[in-house]
Amino acid sequence: MFNNIKVGLLGATSSIKRGNKKTLAFIIFVLALIFMNLVFLPSMIGGMTVMFNGFMQYSYGDIVVEPSRDNTYINNADNVLQKVRAIPDVRAATKRLDVGASIQYKQKVVGSTITGLLPSEEYDVSNYPNIIAEGEFLGDLSRDEIIIGAMLVEGYFGSEIYDNLGGVRIGSLVDVTYSNGVVRTYKVKGIMEGTFELVDLNALVHYKELEDVYGLSGEEATSVVISVKKPDDSGRVKGKIIAAGVKEPVFTNTEKSDAILRQAMQSIDMINIVSNYVSLIVGAALILIIVYINVLNRKKEIGILKAIGITPGSIVLSYAFISMFYVSMGILAGLILYLFSIYYFTINPITFYETMTIYPVTQWGLVIKSIFTMLGMSIIAGVLPAWRVSKENILKSIWGR
Repeated sequence: MFNNIKVGLLGATSSIKRGNKKTLAFIIFVLALIFMNLVFLPSMIGGMTVMFNGFMQYSYGDIVVEPSRDNTYINNADNVLQKVRAIPDVRAATKRLDVGASIQYKQKVVGSTITGLLPSEEYDVSNYPNIIAEGEFLGDLSRDEIIIGAMLVEGYFGSEIYDNLGGVRIGSLVDVTYSNGVVRTYKVKGIMEGTFELVDLNALVHYKELEDVYGLSGEEATSVVISVKKPDDSGRVKGKIIAAGVKEPVFTNTEKSDAILRQAMQSIDMINIVSNYVSLIVGAALILIIVYINVLNRKKEIGILKAIGITPGSIVLSYAFISMFYVSMGILAGLILYLFSIYYFTINPITFYETMTIYPVTQWGLVIKSIFTMLGMSIIAGVLPAWRVSKENILKSIWGR
């Protein structure tokens, strides 16, 4: 077996040295593009996932506790907060109230979700305080003030798609009619722009406002939003929260994101899978054709090699090594191109709608998997035609019949 490998390697080296260098460069270039397609598109899809998960963080933090199906509220929200905050991996937690309402400014009326929150606690839990495009975020004494989502304000991104309040600005007075019929007048303190519908179609008020409007005791919440010290550990921290005695449903940011975006991401993932299969088929076909033509052109030479005692195994291994060389060089070139592309798009991310940016996410596990997949493909594609010819009769191979 060792002799077969040695002879096969020698034959492959000789064949590559005698080959056409321009043809070799073209083959490597095509294989590099195939490898790029296997790893770059998933990196951009990963970037999209990270972007959407970032959007979901506004509403759900890293982990969110919600009421059970039979309840409108978490009725013991402060007790839940006490249990959650006692977990060392939790950085911060807060409670919120989400209710339906209509907002009116002059003759314009829009429906919206109003979120009641505790402003000072949001700085450690969410990104709401950092997305104020105009004005200021709520303070602990902001009992008659409101933050309006940008898509509800004329002139902001998305406002032309949805009903908006027209030219409402900082200091404007708006009337909010809650689902129980209570009407409150608020001064607009800020306009928030997160470039995502779940944020920019909503409004924020102080938690105490909704507590008064709905006659609540202060123990209720429609969600308990949690920030963890290491977001990648959210799944493990979720288990600790449940183990701490929290009976209400607990979800990670990713689980909520998957539930909302599953259909869109499944469609994108399907496109990626089809693209990968097509790339592998094209790559395998390319190697198969190259090796097959090479074998046909050297059929007489193969017959002579067999006649002087070179084993069929050595001949098959020789073409397997040739095929692996092509693909290895293609992978190396593709990896260089991939790293350059990742670097370029990290500095110059893809931006659309002027405010939404996608940064590529390097997935080394996928890169390694793609390398081994292409190498495996090269062995199969290189061995098949050589194995077939090596089994032919010596005289038939020499005479080219």
